[in-house]
Amino acid sequence: MQGGSIAGIRSALRAGGVLALAALSLAAQDEPLRAEPEMPHTEMFSGFEAGDNYASGWVGGGYAPEGLHAPGLRLRAVGAYGRYHYDGALFDGGAFAATTFNGQMGFAAALVGYQFRPGAATVKLFAGVEAIDQNIQPRDPNNSVQGSEIGLRLVAETWYDVASRWFVSADAIYGTAFQQYWSRARVGFRVRPKLSFGLEGGAVGNEEYDAGRGGGFVRLDVRKLEVTLSGGFTGDYLMDDPSGYISLGVYRTF
Repeated sequence: MQGGSIAGIRSALRAGGVLALAALSLAAQDEPLRAEPEMPHTEMFSGFEAGDNYASGWVGGGYAPEGLHAPGLRLRAVGAYGRYHYDGALFDGGAFAATTFNGQMGFAAALVGYQFRPGAATVKLFAGVEAIDQNIQPRDPNNSVQGSEIGLRLVAETWYDVASRWFVSADAIYGTAFQQYWSRARVGFRVRPKLSFGLEGGAVGNEEYDAGRGGGFVRLDVRKLEVTLSGGFTGDYLMDDPSGYISLGVYRTF
């Protein structure tokens, strides 16, 4: 009986060893699959910006069938709303009277684009349709940027890692509705892998005005969430009478 018990124990140990080795083998095969994160396909972004005479907010989203970090087709939709005011004059029949004009802006766009990944650079190009509504009260007869227009929208976004800690980016937008344009270039330095800061500058305008802007930004990456806070000054290209601005942007991938 004792010999039979020892033999049974040995058989059980051998069987347990085989099962343990099989389990370890399966775990070793599955581990890389679990460790490798799935590439996100969906992005969402929102933000808010305020200046001396305006405030606006925006929200949008995009989808990349091949993945957000891979070359390929991209779809994007954006919406925005803002309020602003400026001083001018209206002719009341006898003389010009000082007037404060209050404006509201609504915007929506649907875009199709493609992402390229040449080396350490990322380039995104988009084209699509945009719709803008500008409502100013009281109506300003000297301002052509009023009413509703639909037009073509073109977008270019670039990013380049100069070194492990340094990066540059440049974005530009042009829309035929009211001939609006916007551009921004940034030079950034990574203090830590998830924290960076730098300088930014650009231009913004439409068929009625042109302005330059410059300032700085701080960017924090937390897993799949990016938060960017920027601020500076905007005004004519000589910055004779600059006004301040502050902007907060949030970007999330899924």
